[in-house]
Amino acid sequence: MLDDILEGLNERQREAVLHFGTPLLVLAGAGSGKTKVITHKIMYLVKHFDININRILAITFTNKAANEMKERVEHALGEKPNWIMTFHSLCARILRIEAENIGLDRKFVIYDEEDSKKVIKKVIKDLNLSEESFKPDKIKDIISKAKQESDSEEIIDFYSLTNPHIKSIYHRYEEELKNANALDFDDLITKTVKLFKRNQEVLDRWQNKFDYILVDEYQDTNKIQHTLLKLLVGGRDNLTVVGDPAQCIYTWRGATPENILEFEKDFPNTKIIKLERNYRSTKKILDCANAVISKSSGRWRSKVLQLWTDKDEGEDIKLKILSTDKEEANFIARTIKEANQPYSDFAILVRMSFLTRNLEEAMMRYSIPYQIVGGLRFYERAEVKDILSYIKVAINPKDFASFERSITTPARGIGEKGLETIKLNFKNDWIQALNDSLKALSSKAKHSAQKYIELIDDIKYNIELDPVLTIRNLIKEIDYESYLQKEYEKDWEDRLQNVNELISAIDEAVKSGKTVYEFLEESSLTQAQDTIDNKNSVKIMTVHAAKGLEFRTVFVAGLEDGIFPSGRAFEDVSQMEEERRLFYVAITRAKEELYLTLSKTRHSFSNKPVETKPSRFLKEIKEFLQEPKKKMAITSKPSDPSDFKVGQLVRHEVFGKGVIKSISKTRAVIIFEKFGEKTIDLSFVKPV
Repeated sequence: MLDDILEGLNERQREAVLHFGTPLLVLAGAGSGKTKVITHKIMYLVKHFDININRILAITFTNKAANEMKERVEHALGEKPNWIMTFHSLCARILRIEAENIGLDRKFVIYDEEDSKKVIKKVIKDLNLSEESFKPDKIKDIISKAKQESDSEEIIDFYSLTNPHIKSIYHRYEEELKNANALDFDDLITKTVKLFKRNQEVLDRWQNKFDYILVDEYQDTNKIQHTLLKLLVGGRDNLTVVGDPAQCIYTWRGATPENILEFEKDFPNTKIIKLERNYRSTKKILDCANAVISKSSGRWRSKVLQLWTDKDEGEDIKLKILSTDKEEANFIARTIKEANQPYSDFAILVRMSFLTRNLEEAMMRYSIPYQIVGGLRFYERAEVKDILSYIKVAINPKDFASFERSITTPARGIGEKGLETIKLNFKNDWIQALNDSLKALSSKAKHSAQKYIELIDDIKYNIELDPVLTIRNLIKEIDYESYLQKEYEKDWEDRLQNVNELISAIDEAVKSGKTVYEFLEESSLTQAQDTIDNKNSVKIMTVHAAKGLEFRTVFVAGLEDGIFPSGRAFEDVSQMEEERRLFYVAITRAKEELYLTLSKTRHSFSNKPVETKPSRFLKEIKEFLQEPKKKMAITSKPSDPSDFKVGQLVRHEVFGKGVIKSISKTRAVIIFEKFGEKTIDLSFVKPV
């Protein structure tokens, strides 16, 4: 079995798997098999040292990566590992177990970004401040930055120097979370660190729980995560971390490359092993990537890796300069359409999400199935949050965000004034506060409120017994389908399908042995990559969302100064360095083919075409680039506009059936059954 574990590893990977006795830092380049090192090291710990699988902790940054690791380990060992997870999932589990030691109710809820901003809006209103002057997005960023530091109060004091109201907002926000028995994402880690620092007995218990700790993507850790790791490790040497400072692209949200650069200071006698052999990309792609990252400045250059491969030279890297942003999107769509390969082979990466609009339209024009990755996540959709809000407030009646959403969706005649009355009666239970406010409500609102209270009681007592039946009864009781038809006339059926998908997800979770509480926790911790489907579709995403992924063919679009690199980086050396690392990450997502595209003119926010300049990064790699010589043509035969008439039934490959409302030359306004009214080129529809 030990030979099986080491089989297939290259010399450096094998060295990393076999190293014990001192902390280990593995500098692992893109596509160098770092996940293989981590999973094989876990297997070796179990089989060689006879360590119980559940006394090994492995931390990574996405649920997707964690699940892949779990599957590999379980497949190899036949045992299910329970402690392979993200930092946030780890801390949520610790806090559930240790809740009473930090003054928490074990049934606390986790607020997502929208929930947190809703609380901030409430605080701003309660303090009689202007939302225009105190934008919830910016306030949330400040609070998040503060919580990621060792001394959050010190950071809040700093921001209060220029705006004294920041401190009041912060403290009231914290008070609101406490009253709601809720934690935001940052709390999960900061409260775990506080717990460990304040309670030695608890810290000892968790240090003794794990015989070995491994951490992936260490370049993306922030200061508080680094502190958490030091606390868990203590004075022991049972630690391996894997990372690549060249792929540190999250400093804007607190990631600190110094955690890798100064790793040896915090963990003495650290052994460093470099993984530079790449198994993903062709030589031409790697040569280009190495050229980009070799221009880096700063003290982390000593840890820059030189990627190599024994793969073939591969296809030339193709640079395509188009006249307009529409032509750029069309070129990408045509290239994909004519490649005659599975659509899932392709990814289109952009620096900024606004660039996806033209790409989406081009995909639809060419009838190419696609998915926007990192857009609105499933559990952030309004209809999903609506149903979950009823379950959350039934489980945790202190949760104001869920109470407010559920009591007003669908409308029950309880508006702003009614909510203010209920707030006056709140002690520690919103359902009780509503009950105490019934006399002050109108007769219609009172009747609706009483039915709501009965509904919440029904959910409370039945959700664990039969969650699927309970939710179906809820949907029927509030006539949610009629509500969707009224509020979302154009896409209510799709939204109803999302609700059905939610029921299926809960059913699947319960059948796998999870409680509804555990399901709610996992749904709160979903990330952009968790939304990637396995369908045969082109994936469109930002470079940030593409981290850790790979595709046969990659298009990096919008390579213009001001977009990639971002205009914000022009006067800041550290930001420009991060843009360089981001470009490096984009290039190294490609396995066989890489297209770099840009437009000579791009429509601005005022919808006027603006001349652009090629990205400054392109000058540095011009020796590796080749412009495609072949001018691609559309292979599909356009329909003759004379074949169509007003009132005719037609079919579109993406939008389905529709009726022609009007025709103008080669385009028509068509009313589709599920997507409403759209203007479509007639070459993309067929008579039914």
